[in-house]
Amino acid sequence: MTFAANVFTPANIFFDAACNLAVVGCNPENADIDNPRGDIIREVWFIEAVNAHGDRRLSQSLGQDAAAAAEKLAAALTARAAAGKLPVRFEDWAEGRAVYGSDAYVEYGQADDLALEELEGRY
Repeated sequence: MTFAANVFTPANIFFDAACNLAVVGCNPENADIDNPRGDIIREVWFIEAVNAHGDRRLSQSLGQDAAAAAEKLAAALTARAAAGKLPVRFEDWAEGRAVYGSDAYVEYGQADDLALEELEGRY
């Protein structure tokens, strides 16, 4: 979703390294009752950009074991923003969920969460 407030400029953007847990492979020999397929789960690192309104964009994955690289890249992007420039191909970054409690969350993020809860409740 794109709103008028969903504007990212070098003056209102903040970059940080972030990670999520993701299934990166499968080994049936590691299967057990809690992991019946033997999924291999690891931290996958990326860069998160947040504007002052609370809108969020996420870079592509930087891969596993990339915490140091993600921190270094976030610092470089912060310096680039201070110089008045957004990242190259920033328009291709995926839109993320609004930051909880932000103006963006109050305006439309909470409605997205409630719709998702309703959808999940049906299944």
